[in-house]
Parts: sequence; structure tokens; C-alpha cells
Amino acid sequence: MNKWAERRMSRTVAPGKSAEPSLPGNQGRDLSRQLDNALGQVCEEIGDPGVQAVLMKHGRLLWSSRRGMAIRQSDSPVTDNSLFYYGSVGKLFIATFVLHQVEAGVLDLDKPISHFVGDEVAGSDVVTARMLLTHTSGYPDAYADPAVPASAPLLLPSYGDGRPYDPNRAWTFAMVNAGIHDPVEPGERFAYLNCGYLLLGRVLSKAVGGDEALKRAIRRFVRRADAAEPMTEHLFTIERSQRALRRFTHGYELLEDGSLLDYFTAYSAQGIPTEMYGLPFTDSAFAGTALAGAQFLDALFTRQLLLQRQTVEAMISPTPQAMRDGSRSDPLASTCTFGMGTRRIMGGGRTWQGHTGSWIGFSAIGTTDIERGTTLFVVTNRNTSQYRPANVIWKQLAEAYAAASV
Repeated sequence: MNKWAERRMSRTVAPGKSAEPSLPGNQGRDLSRQLDNALGQVCEEIGDPGVQAVLMKHGRLLWSSRRGMAIRQSDSPVTDNSLFYYGSVGKLFIATFVLHQVEAGVLDLDKPISHFVGDEVAGSDVVTARMLLTHTSGYPDAYADPAVPASAPLLLPSYGDGRPYDPNRAWTFAMVNAGIHDPVEPGERFAYLNCGYLLLGRVLSKAVGGDEALKRAIRRFVRRADAAEPMTEHLFTIERSQRALRRFTHGYELLEDGSLLDYFTAYSAQGIPTEMYGLPFTDSAFAGTALAGAQFLDALFTRQLLLQRQTVEAMISPTPQAMRDGSRSDPLASTCTFGMGTRRIMGGGRTWQGHTGSWIGFSAIGTTDIERGTTLFVVTNRNTSQYRPANVIWKQLAEAYAAASV
């Protein structure tokens, strides 16, 4: 375990909250050794991507590691402070914030979203926030609509409509909304798509007083997850900025010919590609470190600092539509177990709750073994069309953790 991790082994959780002590003596060293070995082996097998991985229990850091290159061209290694794109793991974060607004009485899950967005969104008079959270709204894929600018170079050949890709384009909600059309049988079927979470961002923005107010509200909410390290913009961000760029890893997509495509250089991005995260992309709005992601999940599922217990129970309960319609959408579970922004994931013979994410050169997975109060979070700057490197790494670490019987 590196010195950074050792320093945080002694950190306490937020005032007034109890925490289990870190693993003592040989038990802690054995766990660290097994996890280090598992991480090293699997990373070598998949081409040694840049990685951060964290194991946390009841607000205490049990193990952390990082390896690989943040920027391969300059031989810049991944550090503990390197920022990674979380991808769709951000859906779990934004769903938690939505449910916080429900608890505060700002939102009603079952009221039509027209209450906030009026008629600017197709179908707003019949679609509810609950439908958006549970992927049951019935909206088609907005990103696939020709009216929406291209947002993923590797998908351009499949569009076939000549949409140019520009990583420096300034995005607005109106640009995304151009591809949102009337939903089909809202509330009836599960279909995992990004459109619902894009609309949740618009609903939230209207509910709290605009985009800047929404970003401030999210930052305040995230700080409630403080534990081993303050949840500041340094670790967990919704902002694309030059300050963030200085610590951001480049995303690398493994192509069919075995080469790596760097999304930060291949298309002349002048900074962080604008479609990667931040508003209006509340389907994947966040970037940060593995530690920050783990702290958020630990605060949500274990320390219960972010939502009330009954809200969390409702959040993790699979919907009937997902159980019936979505088995092919959930490769890490035998049946589709989506609830509201989260799902059950099986690993190491244990049941975890969380989410996965991947997009333009990055993959990530964040999960909590709620029964044992343990959170495992992995971020990588590698993605492929065949598999998600973070999922492969996570599976090996979950098995090593289970074998250690902690």
C-alpha cells in the first residue's frame, strides 16, 4: 500500500459518526498483498491501462492503488490526484441528488415533469421523474437523432448522416432537446438509455433556479460525503476547466487493429472534450478520483449520510419493468436489477450495489457490498468496444477481496 493510503488509514469519518478500525497487522497486509497481486495480474493481461482502485469500509480506507500512465505520450503516470471520467456511474450520483430533492419536498417522483419544464420537452405532461430515474420513460435515444450534433467519433460511421464531430463545441440543453421526441408507452417498459437522465438535469435546473444554482447545490450536497478526504472540486467535479485539465488523464480507446486512440489529441480538443461530462450531460455529469467515488458510495449505502434509510431501500429495489424487460442490459447480473440509478452487481460470490460506466476512452465501476459495508471503486482511462476494462479489473479485485474473507 502506498504512503498516501497509509496516511488515510488513520483518518476518522465525519464528526459524530462511528467507524470500524482499519484492519490490524497481518490481516491488513494479507488483504493488501492479495489485492495488489490481483490488480497487477489483470492489468498486465489487458494492456496495462491507467488505473485507480480503492477499497473502503465504514469510512475507512482499507486499500488503494494506482498504476499505468495518465498520459501515455508524455509518460505521465497516474497519481492519487489524477482525475478520471466516471461515465454512467454519474447516473448513480445524480439519482442520489434527485432523491435528496424529493426528501426535501422540492420534487415529486410521480408528478409530470411539465410542472418544471412546461411544454419545452416532448411528452412532459405524461412523463414523471420516477420514469426518468428507472429508465421507463419510453423516450427514444436522443443522441441517435440526426438533429443532435455528433458526440462520439467512433459512432460517426454508424450515423451515416454526415454529422461532424467537434470536441470544442459549446453544448446547451436545447441542442440535446432537439433529439427528444414523444415517448412510447411511458412507464410500461424498461430500456436503458441516456435520455431520461439528460432530462433529469433539466428538471433539476428548473427546480433549483438555473444551471449555476444546480452546480452549487450539487457541490454542497456532495460535501456531505466527506470522510477520509474532503469532497472538494479537487477530487470530484462537475466542471470542465483548465484547472481540471491539468490533472485529467487522457482517455484511450482500443481500436480493432490494436492501436490506442487518444480522444484528447486525435480530434484537436483544446481542453477536456466538451461532450464528456458537466451540464447539460447529467447522464454522465461527473469526473473525479476513485477515492472520491468510493466516499460517495460509502456515504450513501454504508454511513447513510446522504439519504434516509427508506429512500435508499426504495432506490435499490429493482423495478418490475427492469426484471421483466432488461436482462440483456445487465451483463454483471443474472437478471436485470435496476432500481433508481443503481443496480445489483455480482462479484466474488457476493452482492454489490452500484453502477458501471464507459465512454470515449474511459471505463469505471463503483459498488458497495451493503451487507459488509465495503465499497470497491475502479476507474480506468481505457475502453474497448468488446469489453469494459474497469469491469474486468473490478471482478478480479472483488474475487480477491472475497478470498481474503474480510
